[in-house]
Amino acid sequence: MTDLLLCLNNQLLTKNLYGMLRDEGYSVETADHPSLAVQMVLREDYTAVVMDAEPFGLSVEAAIKIFKAVLPELLVIFIGYDKLDTDALSIEAPLDLAAFRQTIHELPRLRHLN
Repeated sequence: MTDLLLCLNNQLLTKNLYGMLRDEGYSVETADHPSLAVQMVLREDYTAVVMDAEPFGLSVEAAIKIFKAVLPELLVIFIGYDKLDTDALSIEAPLDLAAFRQTIHELPRLRHLN
């Protein structure tokens, strides 16, 4: 079973992805803010973190840089309209659920390439 952490500003998207991923057999946790996601990643072993833009506090870009500095093998998936200056896998918003599902199914292969 794959452990995923969702840290999304859009609560409706969080609910939709959480339900879809749980139905497909993934173990999923959520964080309300990038700073909480950083704390959780430091305590738990996740295959990937899925994030979108957060308008205040610790930026998603800063959080991703922290993840990669501490755990370079961690896959980070960014959902958004902007391109980040990080090595996160970017998925353009609005999210295509079928394409996202395919990306999640490819996590073992992507992690191996990382």
